[in-house]
Amino acid sequence: MQDYFSKKWLIGYSYVLSIFLANLAVAYFGLITIGWLVFPAGALCIGITFSLRDLVQRDFGHKVWYFMIASTIVTTISGVALSHLPIPLWRVALASAVAFLVSEAIDWFVFTVLKKDIIFRITVSNIFSTAMDSILFVGIAFGAWGLLPPVYGQFLVKFFSSLLVLPVILYFRRRSQQTLV
Repeated sequence: MQDYFSKKWLIGYSYVLSIFLANLAVAYFGLITIGWLVFPAGALCIGITFSLRDLVQRDFGHKVWYFMIASTIVTTISGVALSHLPIPLWRVALASAVAFLVSEAIDWFVFTVLKKDIIFRITVSNIFSTAMDSILFVGIAFGAWGLLPPVYGQFLVKFFSSLLVLPVILYFRRRSQQTLV
């Protein structure tokens, strides 16, 4: 029997929840400007989502697609249920679903093809997937196509926030190596 409260399942649940929270942040707050950087409010959560997806793939293998499909369904249902927000969540949900499926497929492919260390795989797969996600999401949600400030702002925030899991991975790696010695 599966232990649905094990570490790997908690990472899976966190993955799905991070997508919902990111879409909610975009619907409530829209675009955020900090100096020259412009990005959708949910970009920080989605950056972490890409790395969580990689960890779910590491733990569940190609069954990660079940989590990806569940995330798309949660996003779509929440988009309908919360369509009264300042930016209609249905539009955010549509943008998220399209950008999510395409960018997550790219992330899955790059992560799968690379046979290197987990840190290298996360970094490289997130470069490609966060770029595609940014282009598609901003284009669909806000009607802003091209390399506009919200696109490259979102890419920077998503990519660098996706790397926030790396110190955690390194910490646990060092800790497990110390216990083996």
